[in-house]
Amino acid sequence: MTLSRLSIVRTVVSKLRDLAIGLGLISALSFLPASFVQQWPAHAQTAVAISLDIRVLLLDVAQDIVDAIGAAFRRFGGPLTESAGDAVAGLAEQLLPPELADWLPWGGVGPVPPGHMPRVAENFSAAKILLFERVYRGHRTTFYCGCGYDGGGRTALRSCGLQAVSGEVRANRVEAEHLFPAAKFGNYRSCWRQPKAFPECREANGSVLSGRACCLRADPIFIAAHNDLHNLVPALGLVNAHRSDYSWGTVSGGERYGACEIRIDGRTRRAQPPPKVRGDIARTMLYMQNTYGFRLSRQDQQLYAAWNNADPPDAWEIERDRRIARLQGKTNEYVSAYRQL
Repeated sequence: MTLSRLSIVRTVVSKLRDLAIGLGLISALSFLPASFVQQWPAHAQTAVAISLDIRVLLLDVAQDIVDAIGAAFRRFGGPLTESAGDAVAGLAEQLLPPELADWLPWGGVGPVPPGHMPRVAENFSAAKILLFERVYRGHRTTFYCGCGYDGGGRTALRSCGLQAVSGEVRANRVEAEHLFPAAKFGNYRSCWRQPKAFPECREANGSVLSGRACCLRADPIFIAAHNDLHNLVPALGLVNAHRSDYSWGTVSGGERYGACEIRIDGRTRRAQPPPKVRGDIARTMLYMQNTYGFRLSRQDQQLYAAWNNADPPDAWEIERDRRIARLQGKTNEYVSAYRQL
């Protein structure tokens, strides 16, 4: 190597080192306690919020690199290389000291043992942040209608042929929707049906919380199901409002939304999703049944089996499952180990 080329290499390495140090220092700001940061001026709080985004991005990049190296080892085949691939894939867990795991809003890293519920965000607000900023990073498209949206949650209705509904308030924002409605699985929980029976659901003035509020305070299974990212998708607010807690199925009439193929029938309280997402919905509903014990009727199971078979996972659904598994420690096996039903 000539002297000039060696000098260039040294310069590049030096600049990369300086960049890494700078990003590390910026990321370190995000570890400051929230109670401390709240006393700062607004622009300083914004800077700390940006530092959190940088830290999250760096973790994602590091995980992608580790995953790629592990996959490269596995491609060679054989027990030795597969073991090496598994070891490399688990490296990210070892690099994060246990004492730093508390900053992760989903409660840690690593796979959840078989038979256990996923590690979910502690509240719905945190779950929505993870959904929009981590799971759908780089894929800002609403689930049913394919509308684009920006970082502020504002929808681009022209991108999906729905400009005719722009006058509707909730049409102009994206929302996190439960594919398996909370009201449906809430009915399986006693906290939803009988909140009076739960002392923690009685306020100091004697009033009793609603079923949903009670379950979100008193029932760990409901909380996990409610905040599970596998069950959440970005949806046009207007569609989310009209779908309500209706069951999935086929409808002959119902309301339509311009070029969007979803149909919602308030008379029969059913919603028929576009063909391109029916398999996604089916695999989510089956996952929720297996993970939380929520019952599906025989008719629903037959419907979801048909949807699963007709609409196998595409590249984005597989990537979405991988991202969620990275956050919650648990995949949806109907996606990660797809099979015809």
